Amino acid sequence: MLFKKLKELFKRKREFDLESYFKKLSVNRHDLIKNVTDIDVDSPINAYLTLAILLKEKGEYYKSLKILERLKKENLTPQEERLVILNLALVYKSAGFIDRAEEALKEGIAKFPDESFFYYELARIKRVAGKLEEAVELLEKASQLKEEFYDELIHTKLYLADRYIDEGRTDRAFRILRKLNFRVPVPLFYYVLSKLYYSVGESEKGYRAALKGIKLSPKHVYPFLQVMESFGELSYEKLSEIMESYAFSLPVVSKSVELLLRENRSDEALELLDRYHSQGGKFSASLFETYLRIMWEKGQRKQVVNKVVQYLDSLKEREKLFKCENCGYRTDTFDWICPRCKSWESLEIGSEV
Repeated sequence: MLFKKLKELFKRKREFDLESYFKKLSVNRHDLIKNVTDIDVDSPINAYLTLAILLKEKGEYYKSLKILERLKKENLTPQEERLVILNLALVYKSAGFIDRAEEALKEGIAKFPDESFFYYELARIKRVAGKLEEAVELLEKASQLKEEFYDELIHTKLYLADRYIDEGRTDRAFRILRKLNFRVPVPLFYYVLSKLYYSVGESEKGYRAALKGIKLSPKHVYPFLQVMESFGELSYEKLSEIMESYAFSLPVVSKSVELLLRENRSDEALELLDRYHSQGGKFSASLFETYLRIMWEKGQRKQVVNKVVQYLDSLKEREKLFKCENCGYRTDTFDWICPRCKSWESLEIGSEV
């Protein structure tokens, strides 16, 4: 009865493609599906499967699991069983039952070793759990089956190399970086390479690697500055080179002003901030406060009042420092992957006054 009602509903909308609808709902990364076998729309199994997925999207995990667990006991075709097991794992994961999600994905791998999504989803669980070595192994298998997962593999290997550097296992990090084969360069590679060079005392190579990464993606300058500073290699001269040639942006200006004030060069700091402001640069709250304080100390009190008024007029709400250009997620902590949508290298400076 339920399936008949669904079919009647879809028939009213001639432009709606029911088979495509099932395909798009059936897996977590439907954008990567190129060759999905035709789905039998007359099968009630698919109607219940679709209902379970819709319930998952609404957050009604218990109802979704109940449907999927019952479907799993039915006499299913291989394609139906594949979709049921995969979606069962995804709902377990969304509901917080990570152990059960792992069990379902491992079952899927055992029964359908040619299905890349089982390896991919299990790799994501392993990565979140900090088991990067296992995540890399799974993603290698997934990318062999579906090349679209290759970029995910590269980024996860870079995360693993970064961990090895933190643990002092630089030899392993070097081995990973030497074997990487890029389709296109990624800023994360130069971040890890810069950190690796600095960690083994190759400061000049570390700095040059950082410049390559900044040149490739100026919006990712912040983590490179963190690496340089953590190894005591950040100077105003290097920041000046970055500002003039690569990125005249909030992180570089903020750090430059900090170093100038530390050296009692407040006139140069004010000149830099005036130039940055005149070019429409974005300000964090702390940098804007520093800007006003220097102006006040220099006797430019009328200008301070004017800028405060301008700031109050434009300030509608407090924003987080970084914003994901893919999903809009905001955070105060930079990472190479968005915590919400899992897009790689999509966080950029987001607050402005």
